[in-house]
Amino acid sequence: MKSLIVFYDGPCVLCNYWIKKLCQWDKEDQLKFTSLDSDFAIDFFNKNPNPIQLKDSVITWDYLEGYKVESEAFFRILLYLNGFFKIFLVFSFLPKLFTNFIYRVIAKNRYRWFGKYQKCPLPNKKFTHKFL
Repeated sequence: MKSLIVFYDGPCVLCNYWIKKLCQWDKEDQLKFTSLDSDFAIDFFNKNPNPIQLKDSVITWDYLEGYKVESEAFFRILLYLNGFFKIFLVFSFLPKLFTNFIYRVIAKNRYRWFGKYQKCPLPNKKFTHKFL
């Protein structure tokens, strides 16, 4: 399996918390991360234009599946993790309308509930190889 690129909201405190966790859980270094406003992301979306980049969502991209957003991106990330995380894939069988609704409620309120950084924080030096 090739790497999965995870585009995330860099200033989002909640997003950064989960990115840190994913760095720890991704023992095989299959996940690569970049903030949606990074030079890499801007260049990537210029070369691979898609209206999906306008969504207020985590976005994943890999060679097999292309772009995924919202709950589909979440479930795609779980596929790349090993261990007990795959048990959460059972929720992928729920209707996408429902799982995306839950995702959107959290995404819409994330700054109010968790806060926002002035700029995207730098990754832990231990995990810099995972960032594009």
